[in-house]
Amino acid sequence: MRARFAAIVVGVCGLIGCARVSAPSYHGEPSDHFDGKRFHNYVQFRDQQIEDALRRANREIFHRRNDWPDWEEVSTDVPPKRVGVGVLRVTFVNHATVLLQMDSVNILTDPVWSERISPLSWYGPKRHRPPGIRFEDLPPIDVVLLSHNHYDHMDVPTLHRLVDRFHPRIITGLGNAAFLARQGIPGAQDIDWWQSTPLAPGIRAEGVPAQHWSARSLNDKWRTLWLGFVIEAPGGPIYFAGDTGFGEFFTMIRDHFAPFRFAMLPIAPARPRSAMAPRHMSAGDAVRAYQLLGVSNAMALHFGTFQQGDDTEHEPVDSLNQAILNARPCDVRIWALRNGETRFVPPLNDSTRPSRRGSGHDHESPHGVSVARTSPPQADSAGRDARPTSPCSTHAR
Repeated sequence: MRARFAAIVVGVCGLIGCARVSAPSYHGEPSDHFDGKRFHNYVQFRDQQIEDALRRANREIFHRRNDWPDWEEVSTDVPPKRVGVGVLRVTFVNHATVLLQMDSVNILTDPVWSERISPLSWYGPKRHRPPGIRFEDLPPIDVVLLSHNHYDHMDVPTLHRLVDRFHPRIITGLGNAAFLARQGIPGAQDIDWWQSTPLAPGIRAEGVPAQHWSARSLNDKWRTLWLGFVIEAPGGPIYFAGDTGFGEFFTMIRDHFAPFRFAMLPIAPARPRSAMAPRHMSAGDAVRAYQLLGVSNAMALHFGTFQQGDDTEHEPVDSLNQAILNARPCDVRIWALRNGETRFVPPLNDSTRPSRRGSGHDHESPHGVSVARTSPPQADSAGRDARPTSPCSTHAR
């Protein structure tokens, strides 16, 4: 009983700590996912932030690691400074952090190099493996894409290091730029779902829907936007899902951009499924999304570094392997890489290159940066490798 009480106290203290770093509210015109005060998903689900915090506290107090190691070293990558025209080199750093190198442009998604993904240095999910690229080995970073403001995706200490060293452009969802400016990181660019901005000649990034939520504390839930990104580049579109549950919006993204050269899809945490399903894709959901989106090659995200749910260490990748085998294994290429592993992704064939759907026009973002907004399709009403046991090895390492 004392231990359980202590777990609750620690969880509440963590929430109070979060309250000191709340994100400011976004102010803008209402839309189909913003009511003028708070953002929402196309399909709404029950808020479980307090239950999540208590589950984390319970794991911390009782050390319920579900076979996760205290620490495991990895072989790190030393990427080139740039890659040439037509090349796409992708490195899985950890969690949702991927280094994308293409056409002399270097992009980082949701960069996390901190030891904990928490507002507190002594409490919260702790790293079990190092990043797959040492920070000092990073090439020049031109662009950082931030999917939302949760601590495992918006790691402010890491962003400070990146800004101090590289001064990259930071692109994120509506309302997050104001929070970053309060943290001493000015100049980030907010974009909305179906809003795009140029990154380099011939390369654009567009915000797309995700099914998730935002919060840095109990005081700022739903007040800034969460999103995925599609990078439109000469070799074919690249999709970064960020953090999301499975939803009908995937059909909208497919209709707008497919086929995809490459996609980055989360596969965990999956358990407890009743709590995670609306907001976190499972491995099976990732395979469904892969097939629905028309993806050529994909990388699994959100596993192997931080324990966030009740999943065991290897469960997400084992589940991915099984989901692929249950689908059409010869047609599914999803890599579940160890931190630091790299792949080269071929471009789409000319016959499968997408044509841009929906008309767009120039639009001023809330920070005065010229962007383009396209008309979204109509919504419906409503580390281990994944090794195949079939003769097909299309999704092996």
